[in-house]
Amino acid sequence: MKQKIIGFGEYFATGEGLTYIIASGTEEVIKDFAGPYFSIGLTFFSFDEIRKCLIEIETKNDANKLDMPAFDAAEVLRENVPNVARLIKEYGYCSFAYKLHYNLA
Repeated sequence: MKQKIIGFGEYFATGEGLTYIIASGTEEVIKDFAGPYFSIGLTFFSFDEIRKCLIEIETKNDANKLDMPAFDAAEVLRENVPNVARLIKEYGYCSFAYKLHYNLA
């Protein structure tokens, strides 16, 4: 059985906007959800890493944010999909897929 992980991607280009992709599952499932273009820039984390970051964010301790790239993924979850963030904090795992794109130009 393949390990369930969280994949996170953040893509920004002037004139093209900002795209966030965050999803759970196997690496192959996450890459399939992201598509061939966005899957190149994905970073993968364990549920435990994201859970620790979500808990740390609540303590308002920003000291570790620079040392842990998982904080970016946890922050996107907390701000955009708070129900998923809550489930991960409480249960350590849930299945989800989220893609957000916006362009202010």
